[in-house]
Amino acid sequence: MDVAKDNGIVTIALEKDFTNVMLNDFRELVQFEKDAGNSSFQIDFTGTKVIDSMAIGCLVATYNSLRHNEGTLQLTNVPETIRDILKVMHLDRIMTVNPET
Repeated sequence: MDVAKDNGIVTIALEKDFTNVMLNDFRELVQFEKDAGNSSFQIDFTGTKVIDSMAIGCLVATYNSLRHNEGTLQLTNVPETIRDILKVMHLDRIMTVNPET
């Protein structure tokens, strides 16, 4: 995962499938950035083709944690297959989900 910061927004580029294998690293990275005072996050799904239920749960937990502290979470470059899953779960109603560019 690559991390970039621009105008107060932390962008985390997943670069591969978002599954339980990478969740500990993702959680630690988000917590590190939150502890540093960052509250606006953008998750870049470029190169991601698969998301599993554990990762979806992690996104929801991250969203709730950030929202509790008046933060934001945006999902960008989300492939159609993953957008469809998020829509079925109505997560596109609570999170900003931007399609692949």
